[in-house]
Amino acid sequence: MWALARSVEEYGIAVRRRLHRNPELSFAEHDTHQYLAEELQGLGCSFRSHLAGGTGLHVVLGGTRPGPVVALRADIDALPIQEETGLPFASERPGVMHACGHDVHTAILLATARALKSVEQDLPGTVVLLFQPGEEKNPGGASLMIRDGVLDQPKVDAIFGLHVDPYLEAGRMAFASGPVMAAPDELRVTVTGRGGHGAWPHQTVDPVVTAAQIITLLQQVVARNVDPFQPAVLTVGMIHGGTAHNIIPDEVEFIGTVRTMDEGLRRRMPERIEAVIRGVCEAAGASYRMEYERGYPVLVNHPEATETGRRAAAAVLGEDRVGRMEPSMGGEDFAYYLERVPGTFARLGARSPGDAAPHGLHTSRLMIDESCIAVGVAYYIQVVQQFLMGER
Repeated sequence: MWALARSVEEYGIAVRRRLHRNPELSFAEHDTHQYLAEELQGLGCSFRSHLAGGTGLHVVLGGTRPGPVVALRADIDALPIQEETGLPFASERPGVMHACGHDVHTAILLATARALKSVEQDLPGTVVLLFQPGEEKNPGGASLMIRDGVLDQPKVDAIFGLHVDPYLEAGRMAFASGPVMAAPDELRVTVTGRGGHGAWPHQTVDPVVTAAQIITLLQQVVARNVDPFQPAVLTVGMIHGGTAHNIIPDEVEFIGTVRTMDEGLRRRMPERIEAVIRGVCEAAGASYRMEYERGYPVLVNHPEATETGRRAAAAVLGEDRVGRMEPSMGGEDFAYYLERVPGTFARLGARSPGDAAPHGLHTSRLMIDESCIAVGVAYYIQVVQQFLMGER
């Protein structure tokens, strides 16, 4: 499989750089969609386009011989970040950057398509490739791809995905079964009081002070209402209110994220959060409006598929280069696929050897060691071979 992966490595790197220069935000990946469609057409692939609201693609390879159906997925969207890497192929679109490595994921999958297309007649089954928009934005492109039938036409038996990890050295991969990524929900609260002059606060109901008390007390929801052995995060990341230093405003809004690894706890969190908000507002004489938006599900890797992926990575890299993936409170809409079919989501090392202080995902200086592209392609080819041959 390394020979096949190496044969498309240069192509994969060129694809990645082309995508990196031209990033597009979630559900607006129109140029990316057109580029991918043209490349797939040039490869002679059979595919459906304009899925998931207009920018998703569903590719089917093989199928001439009876056998299982295995799916591979890449997300194609970028983030609203101004790039500061200084790369010669840095983003040419102000304020938009592939800061989560989706350009790499897409390049790996397109290079895999090219590699597998060259041996398509020998595939003992069918390979489905999903180029998915909107991973970074609710409702998640995965849910829309599923709605458009990508797991049913043909019916997928298992799905595999990966994500670059800038802290894991290139040439390594990591796996784990069970819950590995959190359900990321959004909290939005508006506190309404009665504004007035800052010199006479006794004539007002101060929403700034009320909101500050709420935000402080919300930390007790996790600290005192959640089992210490149960992962949970409640972070308020935005707060808005007021127009001048000496004016108490009528309203303050704050927005946060609530992340859990257990569905039961996830269902209980809104009730506990609202109890705190209600109590503080009643004491202050203020009112409130709370909006709670459920995000992606908890990502739960299936044990058998995870072992298939781990063995594939070990065959490609060697046992000593395959480790255990630590759970993360980050969210990922690949979880929707795993609710429907068995599969696993792995970490792909992307840190250059010797880089002692790598920048993380969702940062303006994220750097990727492009040698990980060939590793990703080789892994996907090996997974396909093992799954279709029944070596699970």
